[in-house]
Amino acid sequence: MSVSLDPAVEALVDAGQFVLLELIRFDLSGKGAVPPKTVGYHRGGRPFTYNGLKYLPNRWLSPGAFTASVGAAPTKRTITFSYAPTVNAEDAIAKIRTYNYLNAPVIITTLAGDPETDEVAGILTSVIYKIDAARFPRGAADKDGLRSLTVEIDLVPPGRSTRGSTLIKVSPADQNFDNHPTDTSLEYVATNATIAEEWGQRSG
Repeated sequence: MSVSLDPAVEALVDAGQFVLLELIRFDLSGKGAVPPKTVGYHRGGRPFTYNGLKYLPNRWLSPGAFTASVGAAPTKRTITFSYAPTVNAEDAIAKIRTYNYLNAPVIITTLAGDPETDEVAGILTSVIYKIDAARFPRGAADKDGLRSLTVEIDLVPPGRSTRGSTLIKVSPADQNFDNHPTDTSLEYVATNATIAEEWGQRSG
């Protein structure tokens, strides 16, 4: 598979001098009365808007690193966010438990910029994941009794290979996302055997 860069990005890479900005976007499903939400973050100090989405600052603490194991286990990336309360209604990660976040799409994009002008040249890399799990550890109390609150989010590549033998049910929408927009899921699956199961007591 060949990948082509924007000419402006390629020129910066060839010159060997460029700055990077990582952006992360979550597309969270709604839950009950809570509607779906698209939210973005970056690790800078003030809001940053790119392609019409405002990326919020001061919450994404660590971009994480890839971990993998032998066998069928998928590559995993664990990212860390602050879980401190906020009054900002747009800050969805601060209340991620109110959403159906498992299997939500996540896109991590790295932008390349010109260090002399601070202007964004374009996208250097962009990788899509799905949320596999989230943990909410509490730090040890300091001398004033205060604790750090964080949320650790495990990301895995989308697709059937990431599910292994977890027996998770896949909706037609998931099937379309993983494979192809026109995938018809189990429409043409054939039955090769049937097994009769009896429950309770047999009479006679």
